Amino acid sequence: MIDNADDSWLTRAYALEYAGLFDVLNPALARCRLPVPLGGTSMHLRVRVLRALGGWDAYNVTEDADLGMRLALAGYTVGDLPSATIEEAPSRFGPWLGQRIRWLKGLAQTSLTHGRRPLANARRLGGLETLCAAALVPGTVVSALAYPACLAGAIWSFLILEIPAAPVFLDNLGTGLALTLFGTGLGALVLPALVGGRRRGSGDLALCALGMPVYFLLVSLAAWLALIELVRAPERWNKTRHGLARTSRSGRLRHHGMARGMRAAGRRAVS
Repeated sequence: MIDNADDSWLTRAYALEYAGLFDVLNPALARCRLPVPLGGTSMHLRVRVLRALGGWDAYNVTEDADLGMRLALAGYTVGDLPSATIEEAPSRFGPWLGQRIRWLKGLAQTSLTHGRRPLANARRLGGLETLCAAALVPGTVVSALAYPACLAGAIWSFLILEIPAAPVFLDNLGTGLALTLFGTGLGALVLPALVGGRRRGSGDLALCALGMPVYFLLVSLAAWLALIELVRAPERWNKTRHGLARTSRSGRLRHHGMARGMRAAGRRAVS
C-alpha cells in the first residue's frame, strides 16, 4: 500500500491506482487462476520453481511481470496473500515519469519476448488465459498509447457534436454502443480505484478517483516515451529515489521515535 498518499495529487492518484490493482484486480485474477503480471514490491517464490524457469530475465526492466507470464506458461498459478507491504510513491512528476517509463517499457519487452511464438503460447495457456495475458501485458501498453486519441474523439463526438434524434432505434444503435463502451471504459478506470481504496480504508481519496482519467493522460505520455526508450535505450533502468516522503506514516513513526530518543537523552544529560 502507498504510505505517503497525502504528499501530492500525484501520490493520491498513485495510491488509488495501486489499491485498484493489488486489492481488486490481482486478487480476482489469482482467484480465477488466470495469469498475473507480478508486482515487484512483495512476493514469495519457491526457489526450485524460479531456478527451473531460468531465474530472472536480467535484460527485462519489468522482470517481475515477465516472470508472472513465464509462471503461467509453465502451468503454475499465483496466490494472493491478505497482507500489506508499505511502499513510497514518487511525489514529483519527474521521478514518477521515469519510473512509469521503465514499467511500460518492461511490459513492451515482455510482449515482444512472449509474442515470438503466439500460437504455441496460446495453446499452452488456453483461450481465456491467453485473452487475459494479452489484455494485461501488450493491452496495457496499447491502451495507454491510444488513450489520448480515444478520449479526444469521445469528447468531440459526445460533448461537442450534436447527437441527432432518430425515430428508429436502430438508426442510433452505433451511437448508443459507443456511449456504452465509453461509459464502461470510464468505469473501468474509476471503479476499481474506488473499491480498492475502500478496502484499504482510504475512503478520503474517493474524490481523487474522479481525476483518474486525467491521471491516465500522464500514463499515456509515459507510454509514448517508453516506446522511444525501447528503441534508443532498451536496457536503461530508470532508478527511483525513495526516502523523500513528507506524509509517510512510517516516516512519522521514525521521526517520532528519533525525537523521543533525543528527549530521553536530554533528560539523562540534565539528571
